Amino acid sequence: MAVGDLVTGDWMVEFNGDVVGDDELASLVQIEGLSDLPAIRTSDKEILRRHGMHAGDDFLAGKDITLTVELAATGSTLDDEIENLSAAFQPGAEREMVFQVPGVAGGGKRLVYARPRAISAPVNLQWMYGLPVLLIRMATSDPRIYAFTESTETDTLPTTGGGMEFNESPNITFGATSTGGLFTCTNDGTFETWPVIKLTGPVTDPVIYNTTSGKEIGFDITVGSGDYLVIDTGNRTVLLNGTASRYSTLTSDSEWWALDAGDNEIRYEAATTTASNITLTWRSAWLA
Repeated sequence: MAVGDLVTGDWMVEFNGDVVGDDELASLVQIEGLSDLPAIRTSDKEILRRHGMHAGDDFLAGKDITLTVELAATGSTLDDEIENLSAAFQPGAEREMVFQVPGVAGGGKRLVYARPRAISAPVNLQWMYGLPVLLIRMATSDPRIYAFTESTETDTLPTTGGGMEFNESPNITFGATSTGGLFTCTNDGTFETWPVIKLTGPVTDPVIYNTTSGKEIGFDITVGSGDYLVIDTGNRTVLLNGTASRYSTLTSDSEWWALDAGDNEIRYEAATTTASNITLTWRSAWLA
């Protein structure tokens, strides 16, 4: 079963092959921190011997999320359910926590990349009467809530054709049209998201412009036929054929850019016109 298949309706959370909220046995009572604005990491500096601060850049920290799960079980059924949840939410690496909650990130099936930090089950009267409550504490290093389904756009380098050509010296073409190289990527969320870009060879000195933000990423490189370049804008990596770093080929004019909320116009150019393709893959993103 693929990640996310267990989430089939509202008020459900899936993590590491287990799901809560799918039946009366394990009810999702509350989620804290999921739709909260994360803490701010500020770089403001004190102004010496004067009031105020030197304004720096603000960035978001991760999120702490707490799931409150109410169990309706006793005896061996309770033992099995607690054992399953404890196994699924044991500490480990970040992985997809898939959920669907009305009003959060547009209310569709969404995910965060989270890791368990603690799970507690107070032994009290609720436990004795067969309604124990578990608190599952999760942490995310990335504050974004992502669309469950990835979005993809593919285009080619621009080519020029058509028009009338006069075969005198110099050759002159009138009425030519250009196709390819300009397309739109839409982030359906409300917060910026980082795409992964794949360029196929042959191509020399490719440049990818986000004309919406006014930034470009360019490379002083020749990618041969049958090879490809993968640019992970979020992790700041440039890999030839997905393995060999080519980060050093970034041009001095390059600035890492994200896809802002809404439509982003992307332009693909290179030093020579070839049959190179460009593919952008991303997930729309929200904070709440």
